[in-house]
Amino acid sequence: MSLAMFRVMWLSLVHDRGALAMSFVLPVAFFLVLAEIFSGASGAEMQLKLVVVDERGTELSGRLTRALLASPAVDAVEGATTRAQAIELVRKGTADVGLIVRAEGRALDDVAGFGPAPLLIVSDPARAVAVPMLSGQVQQAFFAALPDVALGSVVSMLEDQYVELDEVQRADIAAGLNEMRTETEAGRQSGWSFAEMLEREDVAGQSAATNHVAYYAGAVAFLFLLFSSMQGALTLLEEQESGIVDRVIAGPGGIGALIDGKFVYLVAQGFVQMLLIFVVAWAVYGVDLPGSAGAWFVITVAACIAATGLSLLVAASCRTYLQAQNFSTVLVLIVSVVGGSMVPRFFMPDWLRDLGWLTPNTWVLEAYAAVFWRGEALAAVWLPCVLLGALGLLSWRMARLIAQRRAVL
Repeated sequence: MSLAMFRVMWLSLVHDRGALAMSFVLPVAFFLVLAEIFSGASGAEMQLKLVVVDERGTELSGRLTRALLASPAVDAVEGATTRAQAIELVRKGTADVGLIVRAEGRALDDVAGFGPAPLLIVSDPARAVAVPMLSGQVQQAFFAALPDVALGSVVSMLEDQYVELDEVQRADIAAGLNEMRTETEAGRQSGWSFAEMLEREDVAGQSAATNHVAYYAGAVAFLFLLFSSMQGALTLLEEQESGIVDRVIAGPGGIGALIDGKFVYLVAQGFVQMLLIFVVAWAVYGVDLPGSAGAWFVITVAACIAATGLSLLVAASCRTYLQAQNFSTVLVLIVSVVGGSMVPRFFMPDWLRDLGWLTPNTWVLEAYAAVFWRGEALAAVWLPCVLLGALGLLSWRMARLIAQRRAVL
């Protein structure tokens, strides 16, 4: 009896392609995508997209920037000759971070002097992890390309404090070094630190925490929008199996009226769902929803139209409820992980970032990022809004045509 039950369940699984995909294909696909993301993000293959502007133009600054850009961990971003252009590239996300050898700072060989730091890091708070990565690369390039400057700074410090190295001064040096070691072991910084060579400037007005909340508000909202839209659209197949669709077809509106009604309802439902998430993000974490209400409204409506249209197309294209349920789950999870709803796009390798543009998730998240991270107006996000709206409306029309054709057959 047990063997018979085993055989029945095995045959049911084999003949259900959706169940097969959920059981064996989806886990492998998820593993491959996530492994690719995190192996690239934590290993030697990850490259920092860096834009460099040398305002000083000296021999020392040239040596430093050439050594930095020659690092295999750095991917140089071209197209900036001024500080404003570099800031714009970071603000748009073309570069992960920027480095300015600024003219108003002290000289690179004046490591322990007074005045502004010679190096300025330009960063987006949403990509805060890029700052320590760049700091490490700059420090490595500094000591590799400018060893004479690093050694000279030590000599200068010794000359300033110990003019002649007699026995007493040697004892003073030993005492000073011992004090530095004690301070370091106690977790306190003593003496000159390379961090004094660097300053940081954020391209966005909000904190990193607020920007991260804004990102995940959009990511989570659209992820659950896709799930709820798919679930709502699948009622079309439930109604088909229960015979409700046959009675609707006999009415004056036909199957088209049923599709249209579900489309309007699911768009409205999705809008309320996303509104609640962003209201919580505003009330609890300070995401500036009131200040970007107009742009947020347009992006959200476009996102709801896209999710609803795709959901209806999936439901209309599948033959049974079980088939549609399995396929829609696989589809939502795949586009969400590739599109950035589950893992931030910053951690993805270049090929996966490019692939993300084929998903609606990426368009939605990039539109929200433009508004909430970079403070751009609605005019800056018209392209993703138009594409999302067009995708949703086209999918809705295709779902209508497929449903009408099947109703006739």
